[in-house]
Amino acid sequence: MSIPASNHTPLRVAVVSIGRSGTSLIARILDEVLGVDFGDEADHIPRNHNNPDGYFENAEFLAFNDRVLQAAGGWVLSPPPLDYMQKMADPTRDALVSAATGLLDKYAKNKPTFGWKDPRLSFTLPIWQAACPTMTPIIAFRKPISVLSSIAAQLDRPIESLTDLWFAYYQRVFAYTDGMPRHILSFDDLLCEPLPVVLGLARHLGIAVDTTQVQNQLAQIIKPKQSRHSSATIAPNGAFTLDVNTLELFDYLRTSTANGGQPNMRHLKKLLRQT
Repeated sequence: MSIPASNHTPLRVAVVSIGRSGTSLIARILDEVLGVDFGDEADHIPRNHNNPDGYFENAEFLAFNDRVLQAAGGWVLSPPPLDYMQKMADPTRDALVSAATGLLDKYAKNKPTFGWKDPRLSFTLPIWQAACPTMTPIIAFRKPISVLSSIAAQLDRPIESLTDLWFAYYQRVFAYTDGMPRHILSFDDLLCEPLPVVLGLARHLGIAVDTTQVQNQLAQIIKPKQSRHSSATIAPNGAFTLDVNTLELFDYLRTSTANGGQPNMRHLKKLLRQT
């Protein structure tokens, strides 16, 4: 069994990424391999044909994130303004932070480790950060065309309507996690060489592991031949071209995280058009 390294502060981990980026697999690895408690399956949204291994998403957290998005003026396919937190009326913001604190008290109180995930966290993270300043964001990314093709197929929408979505998600993810102890990993690298990616994640979280045990567990969990554990692209109908911002950001994330690296924050901000 993996054992969290001793730490006086409870470990709180949030998996933050656009949907269809392997976050369910990463949450499962965090839970089953690294010992980060994602709660009882009875509290999660149910498994289905899209994800028979489970989503590891707390249903109450998901409903709350929808509530935050409504207050912020966005939804999963329409990002709210980057600075919505600053523009939100004080009573509304305070009530949301209080509700997030209450959810963490309900599900994570007295637990040495706890994790949660939901693609909506990419937008609602400022509320959660205010409720839990010590949280550690885990940011996964996957080939944009694979992500957007999968979302388009899942929601029965033309992929052309999602052109800017990948960049918009990560623009917010990196803005909201600036200064936090975040860890960035490639879903495609996780599929190709899972052991070094997971060992790097464990080191970042301060979790002591038995390498052989982790390797054996990953062999049981990751099934590259299964479509949901594949980086294959669903070809869109007709010509489809990703915007330059998306291509440049993905290329930099891919090269900078190779071999266990992490992006240079100054260059990342430049690509995100942030000062």
